[in-house]
Amino acid sequence: MQDSKKTLISKTDLERGDWKTQLLQSLSLSHEAENLLPLSQAEREQVINARQQFPLMVPVGYSDLIDWQNPNDPLRLLLLPSENEIDDNGSYDTSGEEFSTIIQGLQHKYEQTAVLIVTQACAGHCRYCFRRRLMSRDIITKETIEDLQAGIEYIKQHPEIDNVLLSGGDPMICSTNRLANIFAALAAIPHITQIRISSKLPAFLPSRFTTDSQLLEVLSSYQARFQIIFQCHFDHPREITLFSEAAIHNLRASGCLLTSQIALMKGINNDVDTLTELFKRLHRLGVIPQYLFHPRPVIHTNHFQMPIVEGMTLVEAVRQRCNGSVKRFRYILTHEQGKLELVGTIPGQPTQLVARWHQVRRGLDKSGVMLVEINEKTNWLEGVMSAEC
Repeated sequence: MQDSKKTLISKTDLERGDWKTQLLQSLSLSHEAENLLPLSQAEREQVINARQQFPLMVPVGYSDLIDWQNPNDPLRLLLLPSENEIDDNGSYDTSGEEFSTIIQGLQHKYEQTAVLIVTQACAGHCRYCFRRRLMSRDIITKETIEDLQAGIEYIKQHPEIDNVLLSGGDPMICSTNRLANIFAALAAIPHITQIRISSKLPAFLPSRFTTDSQLLEVLSSYQARFQIIFQCHFDHPREITLFSEAAIHNLRASGCLLTSQIALMKGINNDVDTLTELFKRLHRLGVIPQYLFHPRPVIHTNHFQMPIVEGMTLVEAVRQRCNGSVKRFRYILTHEQGKLELVGTIPGQPTQLVARWHQVRRGLDKSGVMLVEINEKTNWLEGVMSAEC
């Protein structure tokens, strides 16, 4: 019987190249994508035009999962620039991160949590990305932490902060040495008991966790100091490959707790069978269901949005197919005022949405359950949340 605590560094992974080699191959593929991928002339032009704004980035191994001949393939839709992106309605900051930024690269939105934006880089560019402003060429913005010491000092001075979320971009693009330095700095702060890492690399670049034994040693070495949680971003069951399973296994063997944070997206996973399979397979691998995020109205991503009523109907259907341990996830709308849990709907004219404040931005006096009037086309809650009860 295989030792469940043993990490998996397989010959097959190494034959594909270590994670840095694969990342360089991904960059090369993305720079020549219009010539290397089987695309129509219109799609080639969209790829070229996207370089001026939010460029195509395709992880080299992940590209093999995509049916490039099928225009409706969900993984293709997730990564390929679309003519729909000309729609510039919406916002580049739907979560109000500007209001929560203390110093460049450090956000303090919720009382107990500090967020460090440690990189603007990712292994792939999801077209729905809620922080696409960080990678957009037409926006001059720098939001990563440059003065780590200043961030550490702020966290030291705020004992109410008990956990730090490493985010980006994807923090697992950072070198192991940099991650180790961040861990060491946070370990010196007595009131920090948990480090969370938000990452899509278990899907996009699983070799990050199967070819870098030093990283796994670093993660293991800090387990006695604080709890390390990986918030894994999977969007579709086809992303769960044997390589992803090995990455998940290694993270768990290193002592990390894994949770799933899934972005609900029209055309990608807004289907009962797809979401049910995704939650069940991740749960079977030890990835605890945490959040299903309602699609945000980010500029150039309106084609991924869907009405709240439709989302609630989908969520209820998924929950009916799952046992209690799988359906523990919360359906969340991440608003600039905080995280709003979408609980259910009361039919009528108009329909009433039952929502609950899951977390609220510091300084706001909001809590409990509220009823919000919506209709079958309402896809976001902006300026309609005054009817609290």
